Amino acid sequence: MKLPAFQDISATYKELPYKYLSDDYLVSHFTVAQRASCLLHHYKYLNEKFPSGLLRQILHGDLSVFETDEDGNLYDVKLGLSKPSECDHEGELSLHLRVNGTPVFNLSFTIVPGWVVGTQISDALLITRLQGMQGCFHLISLATSALHEVAPPALLFAALEGIASAFGIYAMAGVSATRQVSYGDDCADSLKEAYDDFFAAVGATLSPANLFLSPLPTQQKPLASIKKGHKTRTRKKRAFKQQVANDVCRLLREFR
Repeated sequence: MKLPAFQDISATYKELPYKYLSDDYLVSHFTVAQRASCLLHHYKYLNEKFPSGLLRQILHGDLSVFETDEDGNLYDVKLGLSKPSECDHEGELSLHLRVNGTPVFNLSFTIVPGWVVGTQISDALLITRLQGMQGCFHLISLATSALHEVAPPALLFAALEGIASAFGIYAMAGVSATRQVSYGDDCADSLKEAYDDFFAAVGATLSPANLFLSPLPTQQKPLASIKKGHKTRTRKKRAFKQQVANDVCRLLREFR
């Protein structure tokens, strides 16, 4: 936090260097050493790999990495530092889907050392939060309908794949429902649907450590395995998600 790039945020966000001491940081049942390694790796990676202009923008504001206008409504994806008011213990960076300026869905992630999540690849994107904003069901439905039936978590995941492509990160890990820091019996079913079912759908597999792992980019099911009558829609959805990933990657590479 004494590095020049982080002095401003560490001065205003005094808890940041000590978040790893909390049991609810990133993934339940991580050891203190794992949590500390994740925090250190993430900020060292940002300092070494992210161009100064890009780093300044995402640390002190939000960078628009994708936007499109459909039927008079603006849909955009913002990338920025997770704020204390946004459950920042669940990820250091966040991607937000917004509809006409209103945040409706969030994906939070951290760039972690591969060994922490059980992969031999040196760097991995650890996804620890996938959540819609309360009271935004109508806007989430509107966005899904307008964006080729691609649901918000899949859209934000496509944007994340664009980030990975831009910086040469080839592995991702996703928290399972039971290791999500908000897990409880009262929300077990909803967390399983939000996390386990989603990660399984993108082709990630559950590891012995109860984390979902996948190479990046993810491997898609062959079209031959898609039910008759769904192939055309699947092609369109895949093409749109690939467009999002490509646009995000291209934007970030321009900074480099």
